[in-house]
Amino acid sequence: MSSEFEKQFIDGVTRSHSHVAWDGETTSDVHVIVWPTWGGLSDFEKRFASDVASWGHSTTAVDLYGVGNNPTKPEDKANTLKTLVANQAPLTALLSDITKEIESSYPSKKIVHVGFCLGGRLAIEAGLHIPSSAGAVSYHGLMNFYRVEPECDANQSAKFLVCNGYQDPMVDEDSAESARAYFDELGVDWQFIDFGNAKHSFMLPQANAPQEGHEFSPEASARGRTYLRGFLEEINSQK
Repeated sequence: MSSEFEKQFIDGVTRSHSHVAWDGETTSDVHVIVWPTWGGLSDFEKRFASDVASWGHSTTAVDLYGVGNNPTKPEDKANTLKTLVANQAPLTALLSDITKEIESSYPSKKIVHVGFCLGGRLAIEAGLHIPSSAGAVSYHGLMNFYRVEPECDANQSAKFLVCNGYQDPMVDEDSAESARAYFDELGVDWQFIDFGNAKHSFMLPQANAPQEGHEFSPEASARGRTYLRGFLEEINSQK
């Protein structure tokens, strides 16, 4: 593990995850872990976690960088992302440690990872690399996620749902096809859904830079939530 990675994401980092519990009479057997965009935990992820909790699930929105450490300028976000994903071993270890920490508060729950942009990639990696994961959902996630080597060590029991904007400049057809082929080669349960007329960040209400390929889509956002709700219900119903 590099000293730069340790300094930025491990040493002295205090995380304050946002936990939301369904307050109805019955709760599902699913716990949803929400991984943030490259900007870190924000009100968007917290609101999304609350929305998912209203469907009957417990949720945690992850404080990825630690209290007060969220980058704000685009160049700082890019540099933080670059350091985070530079090497597989420390990244996988960090995802595993955060997941185990959250799991300890929700014993016997089925863990499903959901993420946006960078978080979409992290959700996929958590689903592949962490054996306790029951599922992973990526919204406009990056498809250059670390594959499991050897393939026989991949988490075969997780289900994967990828919601992708067809006009996303950050996911070209080659990387999308590579991801689909990889899931298929593993033999896991997967779905890869392209939303037409949807760019990167289609789930984020604040995204408004169509000239740069980033734009909120109310239609794609609503459909993405519908797909997620069915996905979680399916996992919850499994024995």
